[in-house]
Amino acid sequence: MPRSTPALLSLALATALQAQNPARTTPPPPSPVPVLVSYPDTPAGKLLKEIKEHADVVARVEYLADQIGPRLTGSEQLRRAQAWALAEMKKLGAENVHEEAYDFGLAWTRGVDSARLLTHNGLRFRVDQLAWSPATRGPIQGEVMLVDARNLDELQAFKGRLRGRILLRTNPYDKRPPLPRRDRGDMAAFQSQQAAMTQFLLDEGVAAVLQMSGRRNGLGFTTSGPGRDPGKPALPSAYVPQEPYKMLLRQVAGKEPVRLELSLGGSFSAKPVQAYNVVGEIRGTEKPSEVVIIGGHLDSWDLGTGATDNATGTSVCLEVLRALQATGLKPKRTLRVILWSGEEEGLLGSRAYVEAHKAELDAIQAVLVHDMGTGMVRGFDLQAREDARGLMAQAIAPLNDLGVRELPLTVMNGTDHAPFDRAGVPAFAAIQDAVDYFEGTHHSQMDFPDHVQPDQLAQGAQAMAVTAWELLNMDARLPHGVVARPVRPGTEAPAPR
Repeated sequence: MPRSTPALLSLALATALQAQNPARTTPPPPSPVPVLVSYPDTPAGKLLKEIKEHADVVARVEYLADQIGPRLTGSEQLRRAQAWALAEMKKLGAENVHEEAYDFGLAWTRGVDSARLLTHNGLRFRVDQLAWSPATRGPIQGEVMLVDARNLDELQAFKGRLRGRILLRTNPYDKRPPLPRRDRGDMAAFQSQQAAMTQFLLDEGVAAVLQMSGRRNGLGFTTSGPGRDPGKPALPSAYVPQEPYKMLLRQVAGKEPVRLELSLGGSFSAKPVQAYNVVGEIRGTEKPSEVVIIGGHLDSWDLGTGATDNATGTSVCLEVLRALQATGLKPKRTLRVILWSGEEEGLLGSRAYVEAHKAELDAIQAVLVHDMGTGMVRGFDLQAREDARGLMAQAIAPLNDLGVRELPLTVMNGTDHAPFDRAGVPAFAAIQDAVDYFEGTHHSQMDFPDHVQPDQLAQGAQAMAVTAWELLNMDARLPHGVVARPVRPGTEAPAPR
């Protein structure tokens, strides 16, 4: 139908007003990265200068995120990214560039997810299926019910009341004392209880499970379900952003039943697949059998494009190779760069690497991992290895003026250094400024290159390059051995969920 003259005038007026009042942008805050006015004539100084002046860190992140996109382990997109990484390593002068395979399980592909209230306000809202959970096989309808039982005993109280229900399993208003924090020794028992709870819900005829996103401001969230192993019990499950989830809680607390239509469209591969780690190295000139590993995970979640989790860490590690090639520096020990897969599903790639290379672990001087987004590096968590503090302080000394000073004894088990640490190898994750990470991009649809801070990411590459260089060339070896460490609240971060 032709537009009326008044409508055209209104459109023209709105366009003119928008042109006169462009969207205001908040100027970025000052960079926290210190500015070095000069660089010492040392190998560390040469690396710092080369990366500051010629870093390619942002371009690599943009290629991975914008051209390849999200990289679920087992997906064709991750295989494309791995082919790209192999080529990049070779281009940057790495030797012995190869892939190492391990058994992964069933691959999973996200489908179309939707939710619509059939009562109350009729709202349609975002849901994000828990990866590796089963689909609903088309839209399902059911009454919504809050079931915030924390263990099997508490769940028994709901027996006989759950058939056909869509359950809300998160209660942000729970006033009960928290359950005791788990340590690694409890993990098998915890997983066994979770499987028993899921089986109970299946036996009771539950239709689906909804959880509240851990991100605010309408952000979704995803993590991994048990579905890589078809023998484990599983229910259709999804995360709901906090605002609509809390709306559901208010509605459920009222008198009128809450009914919901839900569709979760993910699908599994027909057969188990293998996954791969990408490996390349620069061979040492004097102690080639001794190795320093730097790494990050190349896989990602699939709501965004995996820019800060963890194309950033991938790019930083490749930048270390580039800087060594550009400066012509040759390390005494061998530098090995590993880009893991399966990190998001439980550190599977790094665990497989440690298992496959048990006989070589004593030859590893140290492992450094970059996996906390775009933020500048402040130091490394020492994993309660007090005996490593002196040598690590020596390794980061050339970086002190760049803000790299922190060496706390904190135990952080949430990324790919952890399997090495548990096997007795000195292995440390970089401590980084948050920069939108845990409150924004991490596992959410916000994980795009827009949130990358070029100067901070380049500083991270400087920190990884210089720390690795010092560890590659110092005379001393870092002490090995499994560290006995009682778990105290707030001292150990769990593996990613």
